[in-house]
Amino acid sequence: MPTHRVPGFTAPAPGDLTTVDVAGRKLAVTVEDGQAYAFDDACTHMRCSLSGGEVEDGAVICPCHFAAFDLATGAVRSGPAEEPLRCYRAQLADGTLVLEVPE
Repeated sequence: MPTHRVPGFTAPAPGDLTTVDVAGRKLAVTVEDGQAYAFDDACTHMRCSLSGGEVEDGAVICPCHFAAFDLATGAVRSGPAEEPLRCYRAQLADGTLVLEVPE
């Protein structure tokens, strides 16, 4: 899978989300305990932007209907969403966000 770099990336505060555009995709990004997590910004339920949601107990909570997805796996923790969220490998390295995202 191709590696993409986002130089000058400023990590969001704990519990917050930000977005980046990579390989034609809008991704939401959060950092928990020094680990970066990246996933599609659109909820699988009604396509609401997850970057407007919250991060809580290792999950991202959709601001529209409160579906919760596991940050590490994208698995649905609570509905109404039924489909998992697509997640991407992410890491922070010297102010650069490094992502593995298909073209």
